[in-house]
Amino acid sequence: MKKVVIFGGGNIGRGLVGRIFCEADYEVVFVDVNQDLITRLNSTNSYPLYVTNGSDYDKREVVNVSAVDGRDMDAIIEQVDQASICATAIGVNVLPIIAKTIANVIRHRFESGNTEVLNFILCENKIDSHLYMRDLLRDLLDEKEYEYCEKYIGFCQCSIGCMVPAPPKELVEKDPLIVCVEDYNKIYADKSGARGILPEIKNIIAYEPFAYYINRKLFMHNMSHALVSYLGYLKGYKFIWQAVEDPEILSTATKALAEAGEALSKFYGEDIRELNAHSEDLLNRYKNRLLGDTIARVGADPIRKLSPSDRLCGAALFCLKNGVEPNNIAIGIAAGYLFSSNDDKSAVEIQEFVAKEGIESAIEKYSSVKRDDPLYVYIKKALQTLTA
Repeated sequence: MKKVVIFGGGNIGRGLVGRIFCEADYEVVFVDVNQDLITRLNSTNSYPLYVTNGSDYDKREVVNVSAVDGRDMDAIIEQVDQASICATAIGVNVLPIIAKTIANVIRHRFESGNTEVLNFILCENKIDSHLYMRDLLRDLLDEKEYEYCEKYIGFCQCSIGCMVPAPPKELVEKDPLIVCVEDYNKIYADKSGARGILPEIKNIIAYEPFAYYINRKLFMHNMSHALVSYLGYLKGYKFIWQAVEDPEILSTATKALAEAGEALSKFYGEDIRELNAHSEDLLNRYKNRLLGDTIARVGADPIRKLSPSDRLCGAALFCLKNGVEPNNIAIGIAAGYLFSSNDDKSAVEIQEFVAKEGIESAIEKYSSVKRDDPLYVYIKKALQTLTA
C-alpha cells in the first residue's frame, strides 16, 4: 500500500487531507505533538468522519491510519523514507517550526544518497507557501544540502476551500477523534512546484498556471462569503445559512459571483460554464446549516478583507481590468464599511474612523480607493442604495 506522511493531525489534516488520501487507498501517517491524539490514532488505526449535508450527518470511517510524535525525529525520518508523498496541514504560523523537521528529513536523504524525488503538498492558507518554505529551508540547510533540496524535493502550494466546523459537544464526548466536515474533498495543487511528476491522486488536482485557482478562491469563494456575511449583518442574521437563504442577499451574491466569474473567464480563458457551476456549488455549500458558520466569524477583520488586494476590492479591481462592471461586488464592499461588532477590534477601528472622518475617507484609507478612482463610483452608488 502507498504511504503518505501528513504533518498535522488537526481538522484540515484529518477532515480533508487524510480523507482524500484514504479514499485514494493510501496508508496515512500523521505527525503531530498531541500525545492523546497520537495514542488514540495508534490504538484505533482509524477515526470517524461526520460529513455534513445540511440537515444531518453521514458517518464514515478513515482507515489505515497511524501517528508518530512530532518530536521523535528518528520515527519521522523512518516514515518519510517509506512514503511516496508528504503533506502539511499545520497552519501558517507553525510552518517555521515544521521547516526545522523537514530540514532534518532532507539532510538525512542527502547524507544517505537518496535521489528519489519527494513532493510535499502544502495545504496551508498562504499564497506562495512553497516559496516561503524554500526561504525557511535556505536558512536551515548548508549550500550542498539546499542544492539537493532544490533538485529532489518539491513543494506545491494549494488552494484549500473546505469548511470544517467544530463538532457538537455530544459527538466529541462519544469519540474525541471525531471530525466534522462538509461534503467537499478537493485540493487544488500547484503543478509547477513539484519535482518530477506528482502521483495521480483522486481529488488532488494539479494545475498550472496556479494563479487561476488562487484568484478563483479569493475572488469567488472568499469574496462571496464576505459579501453574504456583511449583507447578513445588515439584516440582523446570526448565521451564514440564514443570510444566503434571504432572496435579496442570494440574488446579490449570485450576481457578484457572475461578475467575478466573467472576469476570470476572460483573463484565463477558462470555460464560463464551469465557473458558473462553481458559483452555484459555493452558494449551496453556504446553505449547510450544520456548518454553524456565523456572520461574525466570516465577516471578522474587515480591515484585512476590505484592503485593496483582498477578496472584495481585489475582485472588483480585477473585474474592472477585464472590462466587467463590479456593481454587485461593490455592494459587498459598501456593506463591509457598515459592519460593526464590539468584539472585533478591526471593525471598531473602522467605525470609529467613519464617525470621525466620514465613510469616504475610510474607503480611501482602508481600501486605497480615491474619490476619482473608477471603483469609487460603484462603491458610492452601493452605499446610497444600502443606506437609503
